[in-house]
Amino acid sequence: MFRPVTFKQLPGWQSADLKKSLETFQTSCRAFVKQNPEQIVGTDHINLQVKDWQPACYAALKINPVTEKDAKLFFQEWFRPVEFYDKETGPGLFTGYYLPALKGSYTKSKEFSVPLYETPDDLITSDLGMFFNDLKNRRIVGRVTKNKLVPYYTRAQINNGALNGKAKVLVWINSPIDRLFLEIQGSGIIELEDGKNISVGYDAQNGLPYTAIAGVLIKKGVMTKDNASMQAIKRYLTEHPKQLHKVINQNKSFVFFRKMAQDVALGSQGVSLTPGYSLAIDKQWIPMGTPLWLNTTRPDSKNPEMSKPMQRLMIAQDTGGAIRGKIRGDVFWGGGDRATLIAGHMKNAGHYWLLLPKHAIPRFTKL
Repeated sequence: MFRPVTFKQLPGWQSADLKKSLETFQTSCRAFVKQNPEQIVGTDHINLQVKDWQPACYAALKINPVTEKDAKLFFQEWFRPVEFYDKETGPGLFTGYYLPALKGSYTKSKEFSVPLYETPDDLITSDLGMFFNDLKNRRIVGRVTKNKLVPYYTRAQINNGALNGKAKVLVWINSPIDRLFLEIQGSGIIELEDGKNISVGYDAQNGLPYTAIAGVLIKKGVMTKDNASMQAIKRYLTEHPKQLHKVINQNKSFVFFRKMAQDVALGSQGVSLTPGYSLAIDKQWIPMGTPLWLNTTRPDSKNPEMSKPMQRLMIAQDTGGAIRGKIRGDVFWGGGDRATLIAGHMKNAGHYWLLLPKHAIPRFTKL
């Protein structure tokens, strides 16, 4: 399944500046060094424990200040690049996400009538690995009714009032379209009526499958794969209010939020994300904290219809409902207009190589 390669085989590695990549990896390391060494942090395909990362992490955290030279020497000393290798592995897909800024209120009103819900008390998550060994790392989400675990409410049911009186509202915002994209991004900043800001982030999900709205609109014939950007989707939904709920309710997935202590985006690893260097991945395939050499393109910030080469060492620090597959990633671009523009238009083919701890390589490859 894995094929080892040399650093010289990574396109663009020789001329890469890895300073920011190492600083981003250090944020993951601060989490690793606090964890139980025996804790499993790998996947079904990459068997890793915290102790596999800790030696490299202790070495990484000693590098201060970080220089370009030290960063490259560090990664080449502690890691070995490998790639997924089988007949089914082709070019991957890489998209972008950002930290949205919305307006909201703690009080429901005519303007602010769309709720961001906290996680409901009746939402139950069950680890199936506790019951069946072959279902390790598999979870099921639902609610109990008449002593039976059943699927949780769909987006349509929630939009029709299924959670009224059953879940606390964290804050009210003014657009179901903005709520949908906040769910996709995973976190955001809400500006309240008094001018103060609160940070909200992903807390839980209803366990139902994610359906991309872009795919719905493409199937509907109103967009193509080439022009289905975030900006185009928002524009269509805004201009066709009668179609709004019919379209977005086809995505049964629904996200619940919590108030964050700081105004930064936190990834699934529990660390702050670094714009341009943190990558959301499919944790079924890629372990959290893994450095990944990414070779793709990204939209030009001045002309998003044009693409620029992107060869960069990313760190896997987040996940997302739409991120599924061996070679699939979502680049975090931060907040602001530039980040929104790049993230909204990014949908590019590419490839990545995993940098795994050298001592662990024999477990996955025949060298």
